[in-house]
Amino acid sequence: MRYSLRCVYTCAYAYAYASNITSRIAQCGMHSGRKRCARVRVRVMHSAAMILVGVFLVALGFFPHRALAARYSEPILFRIGLASNLGEVTLELSGGETLLDLSAKDPRPLPLPGDHLIFIQSGGHLFCDGIPLGTGPVLLLPSPNGSFLTWNGRSYRGGFIITPQVSGITLVNLLHMEEYLRGVVPREAIPGWPLAALKAQAIAARTYGIVSLKRHIREGFDLCATDHCQVYGGVAAEQPSTDRAVAETAGQVLTYKAKPISAFFHSASGGFTEDAANVWQQSIPYLKPVPDWDQNSPYSEWTRSLNWNELQGLAARSYPGIGRLKQILPVSLNKDGRIQKVSLRGDLGEVTLSAEQFRSLTGVPSSNLQMGIIYGPMPYITLWWVHSGAYPEVIVPDDTIPGLTADLLNPPWDLPDPWFWLSDKEPYQVVLRGSGWGHRVGLSQWGAKGMADFGYSAAQILAHYFPGTKIMNVGEVK
Repeated sequence: MRYSLRCVYTCAYAYAYASNITSRIAQCGMHSGRKRCARVRVRVMHSAAMILVGVFLVALGFFPHRALAARYSEPILFRIGLASNLGEVTLELSGGETLLDLSAKDPRPLPLPGDHLIFIQSGGHLFCDGIPLGTGPVLLLPSPNGSFLTWNGRSYRGGFIITPQVSGITLVNLLHMEEYLRGVVPREAIPGWPLAALKAQAIAARTYGIVSLKRHIREGFDLCATDHCQVYGGVAAEQPSTDRAVAETAGQVLTYKAKPISAFFHSASGGFTEDAANVWQQSIPYLKPVPDWDQNSPYSEWTRSLNWNELQGLAARSYPGIGRLKQILPVSLNKDGRIQKVSLRGDLGEVTLSAEQFRSLTGVPSSNLQMGIIYGPMPYITLWWVHSGAYPEVIVPDDTIPGLTADLLNPPWDLPDPWFWLSDKEPYQVVLRGSGWGHRVGLSQWGAKGMADFGYSAAQILAHYFPGTKIMNVGEVK
């Protein structure tokens, strides 16, 4: 993109100060007392000086994201990508908005023709209501009277950055970190939960946002508004309970050795959280397995079945190098028979997946799972990996004895080819049985609720799920 983030900060801060000055000058005109006007003029001059200082510091890069709040008493600004590759962007106006052209060295105001704006792009150039605006981007700021900007029927705090790209228009919401969290926490947690659970979510979400600020830098924003980053719903998502949780934890982040952590969170683990090393092949000291308090979650048990041809199609799209899928074998199980690694074997090769990669391939809720494979034709044979041994239990339906529905077989696993006895069968269906929802690393949201129900505080909840960490103010971190 052709503009720098510091340019946007400069515009936003200067606009805020300028609005403050304008209102104070207006107040001065309404009062006849000289002392009153003199005091206002002093404050106006101070604000003007603050503009120059703010612009100067921002222009020199003295406002890094993580140090803004405490060091300079200015809010941290987030750029949230609302949409990309749009053919058209229509924005409703309520009056008093300001539109700034950020393409020039010195951002300049642009006229606002009516009660709405229609942006389109052509060849990388931006047009507003048919008027060419150059290569952009432009920044739309709300009225200082506290109104919101609206797009696609939703209201948002802060401003909008509209940027033309060859593939379409990118719309970005520029707003303060704490305002952003007001639209995140109620989408990531249930607003009716205990306050301690909501506060733990607010601290985790704030920390995750700060650490992930450059995740979408190539697209021209910091974070997206989906579960790829954090779900963000704007003003419509805000709730009094989650607003309170955000306000009462303002500026608080979770740290390890005075640095913000990767505060991952998920819905429920199914009894025990997972080691980050088993999910992302990276050992992180504060992302280790701990007992989960998620016993009351709706995801304590689930079962999913996939037909073999469906699974073959998924494997062909994700791992075409193995050819046509012929066999799936767990190659590493924990003591409870839960999959840690699984091998996909095709007619051209094989690939070994972690449990999280297998979850992603199959689309099941969690990697905390056991696997069974049904072979046909009839009589069907089911292989269940329920122990940590090398071979599964083998179950065959039996209708000959009343009350007995299946027999356990003991196949000749000691043959040179231990699977030879299945050579006249083909995989028919894969059954996955598990618990939990999500990647199972870090904070369990249902577990946080469970702990809060028993009277634990937000600090105690976070200390349990992120061992060795400490809550600090954002301005105190390294």
